[in-house]
Amino acid sequence: MITNEKQYRSTKASVEKLAAAAAALEAPSSNFPEAFAAAQRSALRSQIDELEEEVRFYEDLRAGKISEFSADSLHDLPDILIQARIARGMSQKDLGDFLGVAEQQIQRYESDRYRMASLDRLTEVADALNVRIVERAQLLGSPKLDSVDPSVWQAFPFAEMFKRGWFEDFSGTLPQAKKAAGELIPAFLQGAHSQFLPMALHRKSVRSSGQVHEAAIAAWEARVRTLADRNPPDRAFDRDRLTADWVRGLVGLSLEDNGPRLAADYLRDAGISLVIERHLPGTLLDGAALASADHHAIVAMTLRHDRLDNFWFTLLHEIGHLKLHIRLGEFSAIFDDNDSPASDKVEHDADYFAQEALIPEANWNLAVSRFTRNDKAVVADAKRFGVAPAVIAGRIRRDANDYTLFRTLVGNGEVRRQFGL
Repeated sequence: MITNEKQYRSTKASVEKLAAAAAALEAPSSNFPEAFAAAQRSALRSQIDELEEEVRFYEDLRAGKISEFSADSLHDLPDILIQARIARGMSQKDLGDFLGVAEQQIQRYESDRYRMASLDRLTEVADALNVRIVERAQLLGSPKLDSVDPSVWQAFPFAEMFKRGWFEDFSGTLPQAKKAAGELIPAFLQGAHSQFLPMALHRKSVRSSGQVHEAAIAAWEARVRTLADRNPPDRAFDRDRLTADWVRGLVGLSLEDNGPRLAADYLRDAGISLVIERHLPGTLLDGAALASADHHAIVAMTLRHDRLDNFWFTLLHEIGHLKLHIRLGEFSAIFDDNDSPASDKVEHDADYFAQEALIPEANWNLAVSRFTRNDKAVVADAKRFGVAPAVIAGRIRRDANDYTLFRTLVGNGEVRRQFGL
């Protein structure tokens, strides 16, 4: 079974080599009897089929197409845990961070199918992946805040939350904190005015290419709300203030060297808090749009991709959600992995909003850089359209699905430093 991206790439390369070898045997040769060639082709085809099946299974897991796993006995549990990790979109490092152990330890566990792991460790892994095993193993949705089952809190990335100092009133060690998880996590969520509640009370949408880890999303949301509540804007949020002129003013800040920092003040003046918080293991978030207490709004960003083009697209995408979707009776929170396909109208609308805000289609149709794809043309188009070159370069990369283009123009490493990260 393929367990990580390195093995995935290696397996695909093996398939290509075997396919080439099989193709070479198709050519007739007087030195090699056809019966032997046919036998070898059959053997190679069998190997190729087996490896291709492994590749397909890994790709389906990674894409979140599988959320239920069959088990004939407890001997199947290790494979289920590995498959569940992949289905959650978690790397071996993510799971290690979740549990507070090194990535290499997870690699060792999985390489020998958890033979050396204790029952307690297997339970910790299952809880971290939010897997419930009955007759079948199924990835669960959102646990409820009022649940009396202590295992609910073990689904949270507790070690990472502790390492980041999120339990601010607790001064003990990590083992001590784990023993107190049943008190610390509810207090953390409630203290942040978290809306980790049944979906009927808290409508949220998560754009993701894999299975959503609800507990990790809830923890990140609670932290974002805590940070936003500590320094709220002076005025209430009014979506009618987000006019076309207001949006153009925001996009114009991309021309400034410190544009991301200026954007935070610009949003604040419209009743929007801009919060920067790294994503948690088990999530691949770029940003989120949330309704906050006291009639404020929140745009949260992870800066997972530390590039100017990603910053501006994600920011305008979340502004689009605030303008179009975050309101009473619709959504109070929307979370985005912008590398994932837009699978519904809500995400299509936000993508279109961001795209039109940054480079209106009428301008894009006149862009020379779309075709020439050289730095000089990108800079010239950026000057014509009143945006940063990174915005033009990012649009070309996104449309072409080729992120090797314009590496020197997209502002790599230019965002986190502006926020002191």
